[in-house]
Amino acid sequence: IKVRNELAWWEFQYAKPDGYRILETLTPDKMNQRHTTNSLWVNFQSKQINNVLAPIHLATDLERAYYFRFLTFISNEHLLSKLGSRSKENSGFSSTWHDTLEEKLHAGNIFDKLTLLSPTPHTEGKIESVTLRFSETADNDMSNFRVGDIVILYPYPPGKEPDVRKTMVFRCSIAEIAPTTIRLTLRAVQSDNRVFVREQGKLWAIEHDFMESSFSSLYRGMHAFLSAPKDRRDLLLLQREPQHDDTLQLRGDYGTFNDLALRVKRARELFLIIGPPGTGKTSFGLLTTVREELEEPSSSILLLSFTNRAIDEICDKLTESGIDFIRIGSSTNCPEIHQSHLLSQKVQHCQNIEEVRSLLSTTRVFVGNTTTINSQISLFQLHQFSLAVVDEASQILEPHLIGLLSAQFEGAPAIRKFVLIGDHKQLPAVVQQQPSVSRVDDPKLQEILLSDCRLSLFERMLKRYGTDEHVTYMLRKQGRMHPEIACFPNQAFYHGELTEVPLPHQLSTLPSSGQGNDAITDLLTTHRIAFIASAPPVDSPSDKVNQVEADIIAATIMRIYEIEKDHFDVNDTVGVIVPYRNQIATIRNTLDRFGVDLLHDITIDTVERYQGSQRRYIIYGFTVQLYDQLRFLTNNVFEDSDGSVIDRKLNVAMTRAQEHLIMVGNPALLHEDPVFSRLIDFLKTNHCYFEMEEILYKRM
Repeated sequence: IKVRNELAWWEFQYAKPDGYRILETLTPDKMNQRHTTNSLWVNFQSKQINNVLAPIHLATDLERAYYFRFLTFISNEHLLSKLGSRSKENSGFSSTWHDTLEEKLHAGNIFDKLTLLSPTPHTEGKIESVTLRFSETADNDMSNFRVGDIVILYPYPPGKEPDVRKTMVFRCSIAEIAPTTIRLTLRAVQSDNRVFVREQGKLWAIEHDFMESSFSSLYRGMHAFLSAPKDRRDLLLLQREPQHDDTLQLRGDYGTFNDLALRVKRARELFLIIGPPGTGKTSFGLLTTVREELEEPSSSILLLSFTNRAIDEICDKLTESGIDFIRIGSSTNCPEIHQSHLLSQKVQHCQNIEEVRSLLSTTRVFVGNTTTINSQISLFQLHQFSLAVVDEASQILEPHLIGLLSAQFEGAPAIRKFVLIGDHKQLPAVVQQQPSVSRVDDPKLQEILLSDCRLSLFERMLKRYGTDEHVTYMLRKQGRMHPEIACFPNQAFYHGELTEVPLPHQLSTLPSSGQGNDAITDLLTTHRIAFIASAPPVDSPSDKVNQVEADIIAATIMRIYEIEKDHFDVNDTVGVIVPYRNQIATIRNTLDRFGVDLLHDITIDTVERYQGSQRRYIIYGFTVQLYDQLRFLTNNVFEDSDGSVIDRKLNVAMTRAQEHLIMVGNPALLHEDPVFSRLIDFLKTNHCYFEMEEILYKRM
């Protein structure tokens, strides 16, 4: 206990800004302020502490600078995840007890007034899940909850406000969100129903939870970097060039992707695949790489991504290709179609530990998200991978990968080669600290192109090897957008390098004139891309609610439904992108007035939630009414190496559309931003700009 208290004191010291430097000279003897000499200290504790400190002492100046800078970055993120960020309202786990109910509802951070459906007093056996009913007044379109989120569930008396501080809480994961009910999986199974039955007559609330372990693995990963083989440390710190072997030849045939497959194969340690929107970075970039690697008899592959949605897509592609795999992760975050591939399911058929070892050693493809694999780093003690492919790499912060790339198997890198797939011109990782805090000022780190801790490892490597054909390949054939939709983002963000596959929908043409039934139908049937200039609301309840735009968007959706009625699909036909949850609810409520139940289920969400998705029709509502709101719309803008300005949010929003893209906004306000101004000028030049009055009709 004494030693633990002393360690806590030292932790407090080096957690201060720049305080990590104290570790450079810290030794077990300095920590032993009570001069303990018993066998516990001599034989165990001092050795354990020395094992932690020795790699820091043995590191080079550059390695220590890298290690300390990212420790500071991680600890800042750790702190902000608890206390919240000044730049983001209602953030941080502390908002669970600091924010009022009204603030939580406004931010979409609570489900309240829930009633318990299951378990009941008659439920027998262990309780693994809980089902609750939403109240009739619940506005779930304002919620910030998704399937797979970790949450806390707790009861409270009717007539009172929910207060997490005054009751027992249950830690859960969201398994299903239906229109009237929500089902949760308990993280700790209850032995029987009594703990719920005793709360009969009470209401229930759900709020977001916080997992301390998600940061613990990042700290461990950074420390593992200091002990990684020197060749790996030097590669990651750009102290040597990645190796390649130009004598290697392909074993398989991948048609137009043979050049990509060959370049990836000849790279012996590192390769980057740039995947702009619609170019098939998973379907072709990842899958081609996997198929060729499996041609090598002794190969084994680890497939990684940051989100479960991307992992689901990878599993879909593997299944379609007949490639067997083990998925590492929770059943809560795994669709039923892939449940049989979960490690937890596979090991149920094993009789003993030797069969488990055999299963792991003979399986050639493993899949999992970075958070899960970081928390189960022991996998690398049992298995070495010839290749790891990281999808969504431009959305993954460097510390989330460093521990994996530093893992060892029998003294060698547990991952011999890694391929990073991403697109730095789409949305990056979510970071809570401001650029002024995450900026890197150390000249040693700037020399290895580490200018900001908010950037991904993919971006840092791309800065160094972006023009090296031995290391980098860009996918250029896009099969998503019609050429008229792709034109602006292609020219503005990709220097015109993207071309169509082309697929049938990319070759189709529209009539030059409509049937004259109404202006919106004519607009949709004659234009692939259009901007509708909306007037600002006269009286709005919030800056984040724009009823004028909501009316236009709802009317447009209704017309799309009438045009596509025979084959309308809520998951494929139309989607809406807006920046605020308040506007999501406003559009949904406006749309419901048309009385078409099917339309209530179309996806209306933020651009962050839409990344990786696509629809035949996309409607993008800018929503903003004030000049200051432009900063939120453009908070993911950067200047490329050639001086061009890249607006990541706009790029993602526009490139979700396959056949039609409709944008609605206030042109006078949007003209204040240079990229938006350029977009509007482009639309006017191409006769795709319309005043709101031009599309008004009697049913709006």
